[in-house]
Amino acid sequence: MRDGCFLYVTDRGLAHLLVTMRGYAAITFGHVIISAREPSDGLWLHERRHVEQYERIGLAFIPLYLWFMLRRGYRTHPFERDASGAARLFD
Repeated sequence: MRDGCFLYVTDRGLAHLLVTMRGYAAITFGHVIISAREPSDGLWLHERRHVEQYERIGLAFIPLYLWFMLRRGYRTHPFERDASGAARLFD
């Protein structure tokens, strides 16, 4: 547990494959953060921002995330831009 989230760091198995098969360092599902390595401060802040997004949007977060990913891709995805601080959606 860290900052109210369950952090799972894995270097093998299905969870590791889920994170790394698309080139990600970590992935967030609600209050669960799965990371391929111990997260840096920057990565932790990014993933915690996704937790905050989930808290605001609720269960709609996952289908909205996937819809934006399909329509806009990762680089212009509004949730990813918000998590990186490029364009805050919520404050």
